[in-house]
Amino acid sequence: MPNSDSYDSVAKALHWIMAAVIIILWVVGHLIDAIPKGDFRSNIIGMHKAFGVVIAILAVARLTWRSTRPTPALPATMPPMEQFLAKLGHVALYVLMLAIPLDGVLLSQSGGRAVSVFGLVLPTIVEKSDALKSVFKQGHEVMGWMLALLLVAHVAAALRHHIILKDDILRRMMPGRG
Repeated sequence: MPNSDSYDSVAKALHWIMAAVIIILWVVGHLIDAIPKGDFRSNIIGMHKAFGVVIAILAVARLTWRSTRPTPALPATMPPMEQFLAKLGHVALYVLMLAIPLDGVLLSQSGGRAVSVFGLVLPTIVEKSDALKSVFKQGHEVMGWMLALLLVAHVAAALRHHIILKDDILRRMMPGRG
């Protein structure tokens, strides 16, 4: 398959849907402690868990889709170190999109709570353990901040390419193109 100058519509849809859901999950994750305990909070936490698992599933779908389709080449004018950093950044994004939901599942289970994804209860991987819960909670928070910083860098790089370098990096992922 020849390499296109734009991502296909499936890749774009997955990118933008996941971006929106990840941002919402991050914000909600930071607001949960401010919500009074009760049914509303429990429902928010349940939705946070379910959509976190959905993100992991979509990340696998994205990786699968990406492995079967060509990706647009980086600009020839892009220095090798910048190309390396761009590729490293994408790898880190995928790792975190998989690791954070897995950590969240383990966090819930180590706290003695099952994880339900829209009615489907996930198999228990770890038993209740306060020590593990502490490790997974810290991991979830640290990885969440790492993802936030990486996403800011990702957006900043895309805007730099669009506004300063005036190349096609951002436009090739925009909806309605290609």
